[in-house]
Amino acid sequence: MFQETYQQLAASYLGRRLIGSDGVPVGIVERVERSLGLVLPAAIRQYYISCGRNRRFNRMHNYIRPLRSIAVEDGHLVFMDENQGVVSWGIRLEDLATENPIVWQRNNTPPVEWYSEAKTWPELLTSMFHWYDKEGMW
Repeated sequence: MFQETYQQLAASYLGRRLIGSDGVPVGIVERVERSLGLVLPAAIRQYYISCGRNRRFNRMHNYIRPLRSIAVEDGHLVFMDENQGVVSWGIRLEDLATENPIVWQRNNTPPVEWYSEAKTWPELLTSMFHWYDKEGMW
């Protein structure tokens, strides 16, 4: 399900289908999960497997962290930062068992607070890529 969503985004914004070298091998994903002591939600897990190494997807403007750099911070699994570090995005640890949880945004300047994006990761990614396109970043 999620793999097809990411393939559609690649077709729209990269002009091609994702290939094996765009993603992180499953064994590395499992190793990171073990080191963090958690299992990634299916939507996030499949993102890294499908396109976690695709530079254009991951470093266009906002910085989707390499798998080795995702971290548990403030009760959230943080996996993306705004290009100047003003905000970060993550999933609440209490929602990790959900296949496709809502993404939360953290304001990184005091007072540090988390806000719901009211979007799942594929929804947020789609809207982010649409904004990149609108701004001429692709």
